[in-house]
Amino acid sequence: MPIKTALILIAGCGALTLSGCETSQSQTSPWHLMLSHDRDGNVKAGSERNIVGAVRSGCQIRIAWGGGRADPPRRSVEHVADVKWITVRNGERVRAQIGDFLINLVELGEPPEEHPRRKEFGGTQEVVHWRATLMTDGSFDAVWYKPHSGEFITRRPQNHPMKWFADCRPGSPEPLYQVAEPE
Repeated sequence: MPIKTALILIAGCGALTLSGCETSQSQTSPWHLMLSHDRDGNVKAGSERNIVGAVRSGCQIRIAWGGGRADPPRRSVEHVADVKWITVRNGERVRAQIGDFLINLVELGEPPEEHPRRKEFGGTQEVVHWRATLMTDGSFDAVWYKPHSGEFITRRPQNHPMKWFADCRPGSPEPLYQVAEPE
């Protein structure tokens, strides 16, 4: 390609309003993958240190998980939730809590006999919330409860592959505060 033709293409691309020549920040997600792991916590991409750095930088954390089955009928589900609470223990282990989801919203008020699988998760006649603690080892400890009374309904420990995201790039790995030295 002659140099003159290449320069015209470059100039033309620069004159366009980002229509395919490059992507503007407004067209990309502000969420950055910090860690991806399988259901047993084996790292597929990123690292737990990335999450620690993001927490210490004041980033919002979001976690995606899901599952499915290959047997007919084939089914799958994908979930994404913002973290409500997060802990960095000993500068390296991450534990996050998501939840207060109205888990029976779709069936709320419907006859219980039409939704027998809902019975063990609080039924269809009262509001039921769901909350879970997630860890980077793949563990996902979910509880169902009645928010108006705090009545515990059930707990379902499980494991899932997860992806952990942050809405900014991790900064300093310095702790949020220094542990006081013994006197």
